[in-house]
Amino acid sequence: MVWLVQLVAIIVMAGLAPLFMGIAQTVKARLQGRRGPSIFQGYWVLAKNWKKETTAPEFSSWVFLVQPSISLAAILLVVAMIPWAGMVAPNWPHNLLTIFFLLALERFWVGLAGLDSAGTFGGLGASRVATLGAGIEPAMFAAFGVLWALTGGTQIQSIAEKVSLLLWGLAVVSYGLVLVAELGRLPIDNVDTHLELTMIHEATVLEYDGRLLAEAQWGMALKLTAMIGLGWVWLSPAVPSLWMNLLLRVLEVAATSVGIGWIESRFTKLRYFQLPTYLAMASGIGLLAFYLMASGGLN
Repeated sequence: MVWLVQLVAIIVMAGLAPLFMGIAQTVKARLQGRRGPSIFQGYWVLAKNWKKETTAPEFSSWVFLVQPSISLAAILLVVAMIPWAGMVAPNWPHNLLTIFFLLALERFWVGLAGLDSAGTFGGLGASRVATLGAGIEPAMFAAFGVLWALTGGTQIQSIAEKVSLLLWGLAVVSYGLVLVAELGRLPIDNVDTHLELTMIHEATVLEYDGRLLAEAQWGMALKLTAMIGLGWVWLSPAVPSLWMNLLLRVLEVAATSVGIGWIESRFTKLRYFQLPTYLAMASGIGLLAFYLMASGGLN
């Protein structure tokens, strides 16, 4: 039964990913006084781009052409490794280090393709993604430090019922800061602008169109779903029913998408040179929770 629920969860989450992205965009627009797109806009955009002709920059190589598929496959694997039903199927991989590796692999190929496009915007985006990644990765390790200190391993499991409210709160704050940075949302990046001085992730997809652009857009939506879901699976208690756990994860991801839209409507983008301070704060909060847990300072 666990295998069946996990397979259904992968299909459901992959299918709902554009919806979750649409919820965040629509909430942001409404709170800013704009009508904004429909929450289903992502599906229409994906269908339109998938049917369009695919072209590539004149001086690009095969790296540019395969990057969207590789990145999409890496994020799909991350989605598949998250135990959405609250239980892990026998022999089903769910190691955090593997998930971190897949996220780093996706970031590496995005940067590599940005350089391979031989365009100004691609190189700019690649440089910024690599710089941001250098701060995101240690912050993510620090955010999950409580789990390692508690269990002595790197397998995903809920800690909400096992740690104090203070440690749980620190872990939530640390991961929340990492989540915003990894997804490239405000105040880190603005996905709605193509302004050269501010854009980070959007600069890496400007050269794409057609099916490759559709794969890149679906991958971004999947990444939002995976990162939010990973946090909820890790930090929220599970109920006995497998199907109820899956339903709760869907509702939690949708609610968090609403929260992301609200945050983006309330904050302005940080200056690029302020981002290291932001990521250092995320790492510091995570390391504080890890220290308190590992040292037994709260016992």
